[in-house]
Amino acid sequence: MNYKKLLILSLMLCIGLAGKAQEFLSAKFTIEDYKKGVQEVELTYNTFIIGISPKGEIAFIEPLKRSRPNQWDDFEDNPVRGLKNLGNLKVTYYDNFDKIKAGKIKSIDGIAFDYYGTFDMHDPKGSLKSIGKMAINYNNVFDMREPKGTFKSIGDISIKYNNVFDRGEIQESLKSIGPVQITWYKEDEEKHGKIRSIRGNTQALYVTKAKYHNNNNLK
Repeated sequence: MNYKKLLILSLMLCIGLAGKAQEFLSAKFTIEDYKKGVQEVELTYNTFIIGISPKGEIAFIEPLKRSRPNQWDDFEDNPVRGLKNLGNLKVTYYDNFDKIKAGKIKSIDGIAFDYYGTFDMHDPKGSLKSIGKMAINYNNVFDMREPKGTFKSIGDISIKYNNVFDRGEIQESLKSIGPVQITWYKEDEEKHGKIRSIRGNTQALYVTKAKYHNNNNLK
């Protein structure tokens, strides 16, 4: 094999590895009794875990490895210019030229982050729009039968809710997350609004029930 072919193969391998680094390895969705929608999304990448709140905000970032002992830094989503370390992660932030994105994370270890801005008229401003190549979509005014502002899809994982066509179901309660099916107690007055079953979990995508709830808002 000559040098030119070896160089091409090396470039192809690097591109392939870079593409893989942009994809999450597993996705965990937390749901809760008496609560509508997803309460937290946890995505695991090669070098970090990121938590996303129901409003599409970054809840936490946890590095998976330490490059040196005691190199962990606290995380706060406030305006920070330039480059900063978060543990062993290289993190950049948006500057003050974009008021909606200012101070938000722009990249982690080369994986780009984007947020809905002023030109996204029908979507929640400041919420995560994409991580790497993965798009994050929310139900908006065009999704007339779905609860506005809730997660619609994360990457190729679609999120469905019970609506007027699902007769006998609790309206706007979660129906499925990808292949995972969710059912709720309906007839039992004492348990009405509690999660009845979660079926179809895999190692790569799983839905879990939160241990505690604060109030009853699934009517």
